[in-house]
Amino acid sequence: MSPPTTPKRDLRYLSFIIACCIAFFCITAHAQPIPQSGTHLIPRQTPPYRPATKISFSTPFRVGDTLTLPAYSFQLVGGGKYHTTTTCRYVGDHCYIFVEDDMWNTPRVTQTGIESLARAFDQSTARHPDRGIYETVTDLFGDPPDVDADPRILILVLDVLDSPITGITFIGYIDTNNEAPPVSREIIYIDARPLDIGSNLARATLAHEFQHLIHWKADHDEAKWLDEGCSEYAELACGYKDTTAAATENFLSLASNTDLTYWEDQFFDFDQAYLYMTYFAQRYGEGALRKLVADPDSSITSIDNLLQSLNAPERFDHLFGQWAAAMYLDGEGDLGYRAIDLHPVKREILTTPTNNLTRRATRWGIDYLDLGETPGLAFTLQSTGDNDLLVTLIAEGDHPFAAPIPIPVSQSKRIHTSGNIARSLAITSTSGTTIGYTLSVSELASGSATSDFDGDGEIGFSDFLAFVSGFGKTAGDVGFDPTFDLDGDLRVTFSDFLIFVQNFGADF
Repeated sequence: MSPPTTPKRDLRYLSFIIACCIAFFCITAHAQPIPQSGTHLIPRQTPPYRPATKISFSTPFRVGDTLTLPAYSFQLVGGGKYHTTTTCRYVGDHCYIFVEDDMWNTPRVTQTGIESLARAFDQSTARHPDRGIYETVTDLFGDPPDVDADPRILILVLDVLDSPITGITFIGYIDTNNEAPPVSREIIYIDARPLDIGSNLARATLAHEFQHLIHWKADHDEAKWLDEGCSEYAELACGYKDTTAAATENFLSLASNTDLTYWEDQFFDFDQAYLYMTYFAQRYGEGALRKLVADPDSSITSIDNLLQSLNAPERFDHLFGQWAAAMYLDGEGDLGYRAIDLHPVKREILTTPTNNLTRRATRWGIDYLDLGETPGLAFTLQSTGDNDLLVTLIAEGDHPFAAPIPIPVSQSKRIHTSGNIARSLAITSTSGTTIGYTLSVSELASGSATSDFDGDGEIGFSDFLAFVSGFGKTAGDVGFDPTFDLDGDLRVTFSDFLIFVQNFGADF
């Protein structure tokens, strides 16, 4: 039986807990705060958008008018609402700027800074000197909601209440519950505590949150990753997004094997969504973004709907594989990025041969493998659970290409590359609850062995059927598999068929 707890032991225990808490807060207090949007942490109870049927407020606001407005605190787990007193400090063409009274005329919130923020919203951005955030973002994504019959957006500059524990600084947000009574206004919240309100970061935050407002109107139930990706792109379109390799370092060097479509509000979620939507806009043009936002479906289904409407041959899975290759290569055209520089992706270098290596590929994440410079390779891949796979062969050199190849859960897939074609793999799980797979890599013997597509030691009718499934495809096409490109010209044509016929019936 344990001895009874004494007051002295209780005091020591309490002192230990207090010391740990003090140490923890000291560490977090000196850590570099992580700026991010708080929009998707706020619970939404409001129904889909309903436009105003009458004028809610009789006259526009004027400078000096006061309002008590709702705000959201991120200090406690689960958050919570409170109210703060504000005063109108600027009336622009498309905005009112209200400032929390406690923050007015502090070093970071001045009349000059407010006017600079208003000019960016109404008139001029870093990328478009003759167009403001309002015009740029509405052209890209659609019109904003208007539940009060007042076309101006209310921008509230305030001290956003952050958690002292997480180390995250929420520099902006929207609360779509404001679109319903009793508030019934369009409000964008911009943090004044860490930001200089006249800075590019404040302007970037305004563009980011304005896109959220527009996206909510068009599709109130949109997937978080897609909505955030569009907001990240809004920053880029206005000229406020960092386009250097440093902006993509966290994701590409640490977290590429994380699910694009599963949002956890981590720093790499924003980077990943930013990279995807930037690539998407590059592939299909900025005009496709407005159609994507307007689609009533969500997530992958929205992407597939849009690709179908554009008569594009690919769907989300094939596009995902090409995106994975573009991040790996950062090359020309569709195999790289025109608007931004990329940090090198995290990759593991494999030696050949490799037999039944077990690895993990997260659903819609990417496991990158570098296979060196061994000419002629055979890969065999299979799921170890219920997850379907997508393996993308990435070719470098003078003729780079990406070949996304699906592998259903019930199949073991053998893939060949003759000569110096493919040097790397990007492995993705596309469905299921598990993420494991096995990989074997061996050198591919020359001669007739290149036509043994199933690896059973003989070239027969099953190999012929496999060849027929890949006939007529060229590198870059949906369904191209370099296994059947026997002459190495990046096309599966009649010349490859003649080589196959010469080898037919051989065994070894």
